[in-house]
Amino acid sequence: MGHTRQFLILLTLMFSIFAIGARAEINGRKVLDKAATFIRKSGDIRVSFAATSFRGTNEEGSIRGTLLLQGKKFQLNTPEMITWFDGATQWSYLTENEEVNITQPTEKEIQAVNPYVFLDLYKKGYSIEMKESTLRDTPTYEVHLVAQKAEIAAQEIFIDVRQSDFCPLCVRVRQEGIWNRISIWEFNGGQHFTDKDFTFPKEQYPDAELIDLR
Repeated sequence: MGHTRQFLILLTLMFSIFAIGARAEINGRKVLDKAATFIRKSGDIRVSFAATSFRGTNEEGSIRGTLLLQGKKFQLNTPEMITWFDGATQWSYLTENEEVNITQPTEKEIQAVNPYVFLDLYKKGYSIEMKESTLRDTPTYEVHLVAQKAEIAAQEIFIDVRQSDFCPLCVRVRQEGIWNRISIWEFNGGQHFTDKDFTFPKEQYPDAELIDLR
């Protein structure tokens, strides 16, 4: 559960950073602006991702999953946890023990898990550099961000953006000596989700124990 929560936050961070602004390194800023526009115009989104955590060269954990996004709402699905958020209430189903934790996230917690609420969260606080590169045999722009203040949690970030359409392909984040890499394998915009996709479907989990923490 810990890795899932951490990777969800980092996946959200990946989307959040696309509105970062800078006065210098205008090329890197333009790439991020175009990536932000790409995301906003994509409407409802379905993302398939793989996330891996490293300490040095040692892998500490990995997970694969899908993320559905619609405005303030999201659904995260991984082998160990499924989370639904309808904009007010959050349900987290733990597959190992068939428990559902029901919460009402605070504004700070929503910032951590919702890529649409604070797209411009990191307009300040980073220096930006960019170079052309390749990822999975695909031409990319590699944007490198370095925090300008020690209190910023994500001290260093690399973002790989596909040159052809400015779709994000990968993000690497350094926090407290640990690197977390999130690779986007499928990014499908123009989806059409309903409210039911973002609320806990009790009828599908009749034996689940509901724990109301609100």
